[in-house]
Amino acid sequence: MIDATHGGLTLSEAFAKRGHEVTCVDVYGTLKPSVADECSKTFQVRHGLPSSFDGYDLIVAPVHHPLPRDPGGRVVTHHEAVKMLVGDRIDFPVVEVTGSFGKTTSIRCAISLLRERHSVLSLMSGEVVFVDKEEERILMRGNSTTPANVIKALELCPRRPDLAIFEVSLGGTGLADLGVIKNVYDNYPIAKGTSCALEAKLSMVRNRKPGGLTLLNADDPSLRGIPGSQYFSTEGRTCEVRAEQVRVSPEGVEVAVEFRGFHTIDGPVHSRVLVRALGPVGRQHVENLVVGVSVARFLDGDLEGEVEVPRLAFGDRMVMKDPACPLVLNRSPAVNEKVLERSMRDFLELFPPTRLEVGGRLRTTCGRVSPEGLARVINRSPFEEVFPFGEMGEAVRPLLKKPVGSPERKRVPTLRVERA
Repeated sequence: MIDATHGGLTLSEAFAKRGHEVTCVDVYGTLKPSVADECSKTFQVRHGLPSSFDGYDLIVAPVHHPLPRDPGGRVVTHHEAVKMLVGDRIDFPVVEVTGSFGKTTSIRCAISLLRERHSVLSLMSGEVVFVDKEEERILMRGNSTTPANVIKALELCPRRPDLAIFEVSLGGTGLADLGVIKNVYDNYPIAKGTSCALEAKLSMVRNRKPGGLTLLNADDPSLRGIPGSQYFSTEGRTCEVRAEQVRVSPEGVEVAVEFRGFHTIDGPVHSRVLVRALGPVGRQHVENLVVGVSVARFLDGDLEGEVEVPRLAFGDRMVMKDPACPLVLNRSPAVNEKVLERSMRDFLELFPPTRLEVGGRLRTTCGRVSPEGLARVINRSPFEEVFPFGEMGEAVRPLLKKPVGSPERKRVPTLRVERA
């Protein structure tokens, strides 16, 4: 098992429980000695890769680590290992969502439309949740969406759910009845430059189970033309799911989602659902709503007519915090240059470019953001005043060519983008 940091311990324990002899390699050196000692009671822990993989029946490595060369076909990814370990335990419909932006919000939208008629187990960035009508249990907090956490979610679920929706980073496990690639707008290199985010996320298509379906973003040029997939579009492209009659205002977002031969667990559907979300701000939520209602429609054949997605589904992602003095907040661990650009675009569609607040953490589980890249985005924007804050703000501050404001918030329209 290569990599103890990103779910490797969970996978090692799961293989050990099945009676296998397991060696877990802490390639990043992040394992505390006390944790390593405790794990050593169940499986072997190493701190460096062996000089030879002879003698190992299976080699499991994350997609972001260069996979060892092995002509014998013994190498699988962490994603594939999850299916090997729990595929025989799942007897309910599963949807998996991967992509660059908006995955968690899309899943929350879907859950809000499903929970009245179905119990739903979900893995999202930051928490694992089980919901059933008014019941909502947070089973784990502070988690990533590394594929091994699918196993954690199943172990923590208090009872068999009717449905499951898993957010999975960098691809799919092959467990899904529907795999969604929401977008790949941020196609960064992985595995020391030997692969990229797009190639990893396309495992959602390559590794889908027999009879499994995929839904991809027709507006993302990198995802077009993949055989055997269904598509959604918020820009009017002809495909199975399309956004029409979009209305974005400070009060919320409204979109008619047109299904034209979209294949669900009950077969193809031709219908229209009018979706309203009160409170969120920004055109980027159109894509989130379309994906959310598509997931819900795939799982629930009775979803028709007009539906409303509650404000709580959007967390702190492009929402109005103070209508009296417009303050729009976008708080996410995935904030980077592209997220900042999209947030600015959505804000400026509705409000004047008066004040921008940007900052938060510099390093998160989503990696390190480039202060230089953020500064370039800010400097070419029309915002009149910038207030940088937190460690990210302090890194950006000396690179700014804009007037830098005080921490006291003025009563002017303000966009606050914070890396959580």
